[in-house]
Amino acid sequence: MPKKQKQSFLHGAIILMAATLIVKVIGALFKMPLKGIIGVSGFGYFNTAYGLFNTLYALSTAGLPIAVAKMVAECAASGHYRDIRRIHRISTAVFLVTGSVGTLVMLLGAGPYVSFAKNPSAYLSVVVMSPAILFVCLTSSFRGYYEGLRNMYPTGISQVVEALVKLVCGLALAAFAINMGMGEYARLGTVFGTAADSEESARLLALAYGSAGAILGIVISTFAGTLYLWLYHKIKGDGITRSQLVAAPPATDKKVLLRRLILIAVPVCLGAVATNVTTLIDVTSVTNRLATALDRGYDVMMSMYAGMIPEAMPLTEIPNYLFGAYNLSVTVFNLVPAITTTFGISALPAVTTAWVEGRRESLRKNIESVWRMTSLIAMPAGFGLIALAGPVLHFLFPGEPEAILIAAPILRVLGVAVIFVSLTLPTNSMLQAVGKLNVPVKMMLLGGAAKLILNFSLVAVPSINIRVAPYGTLLCYAIIFLVSAPILCRTAGVKIRAFQVFGKPLLGGVFCGAAAWAAYGPLARYLSEGRLTTLLAMAAGGAVYVVSLFLLRAIAKDDVLMLPKGEKIAKLLEKRGLIG
Repeated sequence: MPKKQKQSFLHGAIILMAATLIVKVIGALFKMPLKGIIGVSGFGYFNTAYGLFNTLYALSTAGLPIAVAKMVAECAASGHYRDIRRIHRISTAVFLVTGSVGTLVMLLGAGPYVSFAKNPSAYLSVVVMSPAILFVCLTSSFRGYYEGLRNMYPTGISQVVEALVKLVCGLALAAFAINMGMGEYARLGTVFGTAADSEESARLLALAYGSAGAILGIVISTFAGTLYLWLYHKIKGDGITRSQLVAAPPATDKKVLLRRLILIAVPVCLGAVATNVTTLIDVTSVTNRLATALDRGYDVMMSMYAGMIPEAMPLTEIPNYLFGAYNLSVTVFNLVPAITTTFGISALPAVTTAWVEGRRESLRKNIESVWRMTSLIAMPAGFGLIALAGPVLHFLFPGEPEAILIAAPILRVLGVAVIFVSLTLPTNSMLQAVGKLNVPVKMMLLGGAAKLILNFSLVAVPSINIRVAPYGTLLCYAIIFLVSAPILCRTAGVKIRAFQVFGKPLLGGVFCGAAAWAAYGPLARYLSEGRLTTLLAMAAGGAVYVVSLFLLRAIAKDDVLMLPKGEKIAKLLEKRGLIG
């Protein structure tokens, strides 16, 4: 590949991280007003559809982009550029088939799915979401191709394009659907043809259509992302020169490449479900088991959530409301892994290249760097969520004080879980890079089984109910990471410096959370509770964290050298004794 396009692991990760941060800011600008438009109940419908979509998306696409990236990286390392082009053509055709099948499965399975989840009002949202699977499959074909070539710009820019289109179209269509439904009720007493006996009933009916409108905006955004990548490929190409193609060996037979693609993709695909396994388990079990808990101990649950559940809410809507409140904390929880997963995406071609070329020291440095950089982000974020769970939720969702009372204790537990899930995702990518394709699958089954058992056995207990769900998430990802990490080290034949990689970020994270917690109380007394107080407390925690990192020399020279102009930065920091 031309030098200007070939990016180091950390350089590529920075590109993806910057795009992810932009996407998350846009996502917050989408979800915060969306929450106000469709309410907690509408948010429950929205997340029921989104949970199934994420799982089918993982099954349809997660294996193939990683397989494509791995194969392309291997071919680039050995100079087989004609194979690279052929892999792209084959993978696009395969993605078209899997995307069409995924769309059909979601469309036909919408009825049984919402019936099993005991959330029938989410049916329309699930149906509307189905075409998005086809578009994200096609998008993933291009992303995997460019990631294998160690060019992360197409992936990053297409993500931002999708987020912007989702923001505009999703909010506009959600508001339009609800206004149209309530306008019809005011004139005719019906909402999209369904009779409503009160304004509250009409609003509940309209919320289902508002959720579907928001999801239609997401479908349009996935099409926009696909269109951008197709245009990028047509205009910019892939950076492979004519001379490289002429010098390359003849292309491998299509059937051989397809067989290899599938052999890599199937276990990777199943392993990638681990990133969505807790969402799927929650969607299919939480509302179901909450309904059982209500049947077993209605008075116990109403006493527990006194003043948190609207008095006029029908009994059948309470599980969905609690699930919607739970998903407020899950929305915040998902912000951190979305950032750290960029390390896994960027690391896969770099680790694959080092593995193929037998460069053991480079392999060790890459593995340490991935885990260290992930820890440097995940640990302060996790302890920050433990310290400021309530204030962070109020900052993001100011219009739902009752739901936040339910969500805050859940988010504190997820603050610990976020550390393990953040480390799990890049670990899976590195296991796949060194040929251990089946390990993430086995770990997903083990961790998922633990969470499923916990959900089904304890969510139905009235005195515990939804509060146990985050413990299942914590248990699931703790099992996956703590078993997977030693397997990766043994396979790669490397020994990592555990205190440098995990210990120093852990200490810094504790200092960060403690500083944020200590700052919030006095600030709240002098400034009153609000967004400014939360921001100042977060800033205090962040300042203490940065200082502690330099005092602990938690940032390694190897990490800095992988940055653009890393040698100059490393020399500057080294002179001051600020890097390890």
